[in-house]
Amino acid sequence: MLLQVQRIREMGHVYYHHPGDNQFSLDFVHEAPSEIVARIVEYDDDVAVKVRKYDLDSEFFGIYTSRVGGGDVGDLEFDLGEALSEMGADNGTIVARLLEIYQALIAQNEEEEGVPVEAYKNIDIDALPDALNRVSWEGNATDVAGRLASNLILKHALPNANHRTAVALVQFYLRRIAPDFSMPETSVEIDSETYDWREWVNEYINESKRLLTVRRKNVLLKHLSDFGATTLERKHEVQIDLTAYELDMYPAEAKTVYATAHEELWIEFVEEAVERTDNPELMETPGLSKAEFAEKIRTLE
Repeated sequence: MLLQVQRIREMGHVYYHHPGDNQFSLDFVHEAPSEIVARIVEYDDDVAVKVRKYDLDSEFFGIYTSRVGGGDVGDLEFDLGEALSEMGADNGTIVARLLEIYQALIAQNEEEEGVPVEAYKNIDIDALPDALNRVSWEGNATDVAGRLASNLILKHALPNANHRTAVALVQFYLRRIAPDFSMPETSVEIDSETYDWREWVNEYINESKRLLTVRRKNVLLKHLSDFGATTLERKHEVQIDLTAYELDMYPAEAKTVYATAHEELWIEFVEEAVERTDNPELMETPGLSKAEFAEKIRTLE
């Protein structure tokens, strides 16, 4: 087990991803060194650990963890045929196309940046139909597309590129209703090897990441707040103002509250996208049900 200890004193600022290696994320905090040691020895052998000491209103330690031994996304292996057969026809059809979209995005990313995309976990195939089952498929096209994107991101079933895949899925879904629809430009070339989200998209992506963090880690963030933390920083300099979110609730309640907020955020994203492309009628057009969406996909094959 890898272990590194650092100490830091910053006014109310805590890192969610370790500033020395953003593959490590904050997993546990406590003021007692004995509790930190007890937690460390519980981790499996494939978990690397870094420990960072903070001194805010009070001193405490944070454990940052990362799974070791990850490979390239292109090297991941899974039995897709067997998994699809257990999902049901409609879910299987949509998941198969979703994975094609994901693989195309990864290939594009590797071509643009010239290096393989690293996978920090396997694809959670079983979580994908669950994400589809959680979508409310009733309502107008932009509402359904936003819910579809949100639930894919909330499940976090892909090893990376969950947000990019969700944006691509929005376009694919809306094109089954309006064949000429194309998403407005969402990325911008920083240099010959680096691409980033455009500013209008980045506002949604960053808030999405904030909501994901608060939803999954509200208890941890409440402890940080009690220790004097006011700002949590994710990688890529995404700042989370801990005073802006309700943290004092049971985890089950937080999952529900912030899942709803996340869905509303992504519906707003889709609405802005169709307005930017002069397709506001999609906000009034009935959406496709899951069965209708799956059938549209099958007619493409």
